[in-house]
Amino acid sequence: MKKIVVVSLLLACFSPLFYGQKTRPGQLPRAKSGVVYTIKVHISGIHLRNGCSAVSTGDSCRNLYADATIDGKKIELAGAEVTYPTFQRFNVVPGDYKARLLKDPHKVNGTELYREYELLLPDNVIWQCTVTGISE
Repeated sequence: MKKIVVVSLLLACFSPLFYGQKTRPGQLPRAKSGVVYTIKVHISGIHLRNGCSAVSTGDSCRNLYADATIDGKKIELAGAEVTYPTFQRFNVVPGDYKARLLKDPHKVNGTELYREYELLLPDNVIWQCTVTGISE
């Protein structure tokens, strides 16, 4: 009897540590409260391109690209692979957005390539994207 009580007590104490996934499959990540998005981004075009790892499983998959302007520089942003049902929930259209810089691997030479941003969409969903191109 004592073992059952001890095991039940331990499970009750440690069950919050075993909380499930932060983002369930098919669910888009949402912005956390208290996070500040200070960078202004203007998206002028959206592109979908074929080719991703889900093609082998038979899922319809596209990569989402956006032509954007950050600090007066025209760049191309590439997001993660997006399958068809999930894409319908993304609300990325041309317009102004707020973002924050997640990773800058080239702090020394100042190039924008491979910088990672987190773009805040109007419905409080975040789109993680990487700079994959620069233009004049």
